[in-house]
Amino acid sequence: MVDKVEKPQRSDSAIKSFTHQVAGHGKILRAQDDRMVFKPLNEREHQFYEGAIDHPLFRPFIPDYYGTLQLNGNADERVATDNQARKSSADLYICLENLLYGFENPCIMDVKLGVRLYDIDATPEKIAKMKAKAKERTVSQIGVMIGGISLPGRPAYEHKWLYKLTTDTITPDALVPYFAVAEESVGAEYRRFVIDQFIAEIKEYREVVKKSETRMVGSSLLLVYDASTKKYATFLAGNKSPSASSTISEDGDGALFDVRAIDFAHSHWVRGQGADEEYLFGLDNLIQLLSGLP
Repeated sequence: MVDKVEKPQRSDSAIKSFTHQVAGHGKILRAQDDRMVFKPLNEREHQFYEGAIDHPLFRPFIPDYYGTLQLNGNADERVATDNQARKSSADLYICLENLLYGFENPCIMDVKLGVRLYDIDATPEKIAKMKAKAKERTVSQIGVMIGGISLPGRPAYEHKWLYKLTTDTITPDALVPYFAVAEESVGAEYRRFVIDQFIAEIKEYREVVKKSETRMVGSSLLLVYDASTKKYATFLAGNKSPSASSTISEDGDGALFDVRAIDFAHSHWVRGQGADEEYLFGLDNLIQLLSGLP
């Protein structure tokens, strides 16, 4: 996994807009130094990050969590919250590692996993609605749905088009163009390298999920690689292990790729209930889709 950045000093940073959001609800903000992002606080997601503290094997596969933040009026005014303030204000954010820090030309794909689109405490009406929606998307058949794609210098993929992908078109229509940028920008060898590293990371993550007692509803895997010839050349020249990305350093150099689970607004730690088989089903099919790429 990618080595984590150190927690930035909050007093050194102002709040700015985050321009790389490819899916999800709620506007994400970022620190001026780019090392941290601020996501509108959802109590269930907040509890999931808090609970991850007790799961050391799982933590490397999610963004570093730095607690909560309260924004009062001006976006540049930031006041750290305590437990009581957290529940009394609507202007609360969770503070997370910016997974794109250090990337020069990030190629981003948000992949939603799991068969269910409804939470474990959803009403019967909500369940019926979400089941009907799932039947229209690849999530119901293979537990994989492309939630968003962002490529440097190219128009953003329209989400509704991605949702219309079928089990026959998801690979050629979405995955192939996403990885093509690696070949166009760097070379065919780099494209193969990125695919292989993604597969290796996801397999490692799968083993952790298999041992974790969670229910991951509506959660995504964020896949990122850097379409940078210079960084790949530096990586090769340094004789770094091909199974590990480069460490994020103080001068802004970053990793070549990253795979991290994100978006836990409907996710739970469920002690005594075992692994999330529907989520594992999605991971298995994502691995199969990636392994089938030429």
